[in-house]
Amino acid sequence: MKADPVRRRAHEILIAVDEGHPLDPVLARGLDRTSDPRDRAFLAELVRGTLQWRGRYDHLIKHFSSRKPPADSPTLSLLRMSLHQILGQGSVPAYAAIHQAGELCRRRPGARKLPFVNGLLQNVRRKVLGDDEQGRLDPDEIERRLLPFFEMADGDQAARLAAWQSHPEWLVRKWIAHFGYQKTDAICSWNNQPVPLVFHVLYPADPVEAARLLAEAGCPVTSDGPRHKTLVATHRIGRLQLDGILARFPWLIVQDPTVQRATAWLAADLADHVRVREQPVLDMCAAPGGKTAFLASRWPGQGRIVAMDHHPDRLALLVSTIKRIEADRVDVVLANGKQAPFGPETFGAVLLDGPCSGTGVLRHHPEGRWMLNSDVPGRNGPTLLELAENAAGLLEPGGLLMYATCSLEPEENEVVVDRLLAERSDLEPAPSAVDGQWRRLWLPGESPGDGFFAARMRKKG
Repeated sequence: MKADPVRRRAHEILIAVDEGHPLDPVLARGLDRTSDPRDRAFLAELVRGTLQWRGRYDHLIKHFSSRKPPADSPTLSLLRMSLHQILGQGSVPAYAAIHQAGELCRRRPGARKLPFVNGLLQNVRRKVLGDDEQGRLDPDEIERRLLPFFEMADGDQAARLAAWQSHPEWLVRKWIAHFGYQKTDAICSWNNQPVPLVFHVLYPADPVEAARLLAEAGCPVTSDGPRHKTLVATHRIGRLQLDGILARFPWLIVQDPTVQRATAWLAADLADHVRVREQPVLDMCAAPGGKTAFLASRWPGQGRIVAMDHHPDRLALLVSTIKRIEADRVDVVLANGKQAPFGPETFGAVLLDGPCSGTGVLRHHPEGRWMLNSDVPGRNGPTLLELAENAAGLLEPGGLLMYATCSLEPEENEVVVDRLLAERSDLEPAPSAVDGQWRRLWLPGESPGDGFFAARMRKKG
């Protein structure tokens, strides 16, 4: 039996990602070369699942290695994706995954690594699956059998949690210090859950009618109630079907439920801070456009919104969103928030959803957790502070600064906001009409969706 071309493609993608290439374009090219829908689904799950559970598989590789574990990307990527087939994809018989690993190994990294690769995978099969060669064990039983191999000799619970939940150890230790062990475990567990398709129904469309139309279009949904206008698809649909639905229903956007609630919290009493029809609102880092769409649907009267971003590719996504939802009161600008082409006190409100480490949205990016370094949040802090200071300078007296990130890290959240208030005496906290709080952190596992930080500040006057 020759090497399966789909597995070979997955191996090539994983090596490329391990060497620093971004996942999405590399995976997209691999999917474009794969015509059969079942093969495409298998390829996508194999790649994304292997990356998601990389930490768990690396621990097993270290545990079952008879010598020093391999450090080269071709061997590590091959072992990880083979372990994912054996332990994480119940539809793949263990003998088939091991045989394919051998065929792929002859090509890359080379036949000399074949005894090691085969020996390690056979050892895992024997110790974990026992006599089960056909993939009859359910995932819960496999996890039960794996647990003993993750007990640390020194009792280090942080290291155990990092390996078991497949997160970088430095990040797990950081979260435990800040949130405690139980909340960190919940965050990590959430990041390993499947990502549902979630819609936001833009005002003034009716969520009940939207749910009926989506069901007729082949995308049944559940609702968390009309107040949040959130609809969750009961199953994933293909990209082409989703594109067709969004084109047909311009009052729908795809948006995480936490982001929906956080944006509503930020803009709850926006009209109280802005002179309607006179002062525009600025969305400073607007792409791909979900929050701009939210503001455009809620903004009273004829007030204008300026949506700005400095990435041309992302700006194209923003323009596409604005055109689709027919938001004719939105002006799109290609510019950097560090050098915004506007005069002081131009805007009645500024939304700054700043560039950050993204530790609140790791569920969406299985490779993201491995590309982060421990110094990233600290390095982002000064950039976020500079953007926030510029945003404050663009506000008219009485205007509202809405600061947000998809990060859980204090260096990008509370530290930035505290420094901003300390350095600018013309800013003060602006409690939200929703709950009386002026800043909030939504944690994955506690909130309905991703992690998110938001703070509201008012310019005095």
